[in-house]
Amino acid sequence: MSSADPAAKKPKIDEPPFLGPNEALGGVSVGDEAEWERTVLLEHVEKYSEVTGDRNPLHFDKEYAESTVFGSLITHGGIQAGALNALVAERLPGPGSVFMQQNLKYSAPVRVGDVVKATGKVTKVHRSKPICNMDITVTTTGVREEGKPPETVVVMTGDVAVFRAMPKSK
Repeated sequence: MSSADPAAKKPKIDEPPFLGPNEALGGVSVGDEAEWERTVLLEHVEKYSEVTGDRNPLHFDKEYAESTVFGSLITHGGIQAGALNALVAERLPGPGSVFMQQNLKYSAPVRVGDVVKATGKVTKVHRSKPICNMDITVTTTGVREEGKPPETVVVMTGDVAVFRAMPKSK
């Protein structure tokens, strides 16, 4: 009968979490934050429909949309989610970034003319791979009720995992 390796029985000491900077991500660290915003135009809704084929009457049929719980035309949820694509590709981590995973919760609609703002905060970075996790929030600022001033509401929350494809060194 062989004896087990005594070192294998020792409990592993947990290493503290890696906070960055992660050079494979371009120097991203836990706690880094960024924002991206845009006013949503009818043109964006029409182009989104052309790309996806989504002609839901909530986005194009005013009479139909007004008869629903939304009370007016709303934009595609993909436009809200698309703000996250711009956030990670343009701001943080930056060019070459793509999603590996998204966990998103939609909580309110966006209307044409609203200003959509995507905010992300890095919560975890991989020690050596170009991967990070972020908590995200998307807000919209616009008139929610006819005759009232614009207000800002949260329209999406969640978390994402992001991979950044950096150019190879020559």
